[in-house]
Amino acid sequence: MARWIGGIVVGALLWGLWALLWRGAAWPVISFGAAFPACLLIALAVGRVRLPFPVSAWIRWDLWLAFVVVVAGRVAQAVASTGWAILAGNARPGIVAVPVRLRSELGQLLLLWAITVTPGTIALLVEGDLLYVHCLHRPRGPELPGLATVERILERLWG
Repeated sequence: MARWIGGIVVGALLWGLWALLWRGAAWPVISFGAAFPACLLIALAVGRVRLPFPVSAWIRWDLWLAFVVVVAGRVAQAVASTGWAILAGNARPGIVAVPVRLRSELGQLLLLWAITVTPGTIALLVEGDLLYVHCLHRPRGPELPGLATVERILERLWG
């Protein structure tokens, strides 16, 4: 039962975020957004995904608020740098392999979401302890700016 609760909660969050990103609740947005929770529940049913529901993670509102604030800050900074890169024509795209400490699948899912909603980055794959990210502005080293903070918050939430 706990895996279904986790799947329903995460599916509803993804569905709500979809509607927020589209800034509307028209029937096409809502109906196509239903694909997120539907696919997640199918993956849970066939055993491809496990989303345990630790109640302690859901009641840590301070960490959830910190997560939202940090991701919003990363998005705002990335909007400015991506806009400047487009205007100046100085993008340095590439794929970066970033080490990941998160062991929880839900923590990794939220980390991938935080990377993908940030302009200029797309999370491609988690393989073992490495996360592959396509960046419009490739960093000099194996770290993405601000990602360590997001990962620390998620690690405190999900382990």
